[in-house]
Amino acid sequence: MSTRASWLVLAAATVALLPGAALADIPPDPDSPDANCSREKQCPTGEFCDYSFMPGQPESEWKLVGEECRTAAAAKGLQRRCRDGGNYSGVELFCPPGATGSWSPPGTKTAPAPESHKPAPALAPASEPAKPGPAPASEPAKPATSSCAVGSAGAGAGWLVLAIALLRRRR
Repeated sequence: MSTRASWLVLAAATVALLPGAALADIPPDPDSPDANCSREKQCPTGEFCDYSFMPGQPESEWKLVGEECRTAAAAKGLQRRCRDGGNYSGVELFCPPGATGSWSPPGTKTAPAPESHKPAPALAPASEPAKPGPAPASEPAKPATSSCAVGSAGAGAGWLVLAIALLRRRR
């Protein structure tokens, strides 16, 4: 490997592994609560609170943005449901526990119908094998994703592999 190629690989690895190297705002997963953060979709009685993050500024300046609102929401027993905004500012929605709106995560059912309105399940004929039903909800719900992306060691290895692949391609 030439000296120039070695320096390029070293430079790419260094940049990729820098801790705290924030990437651009990445939109949330379309199936996440953050991508569907509105009172209509999450909970009609929810309350929005501002948030802010200002790197390079004293934490005491930006940490107070929306703190009073979040404290009041916690006192009412509301829980943070989702966030609408970017890395540096936006709003968070706080909802009562168990409150629902028009949106539900893929693979989950909306509010079940009352027992009295459900038809009795028909028994399958003995010659026909029973069809498997939906999987039980034993898996915990995956946590909400954030639009805040920070470089990590795993991403750094990806940059290194990419740099090596590009260098080998030139030959």
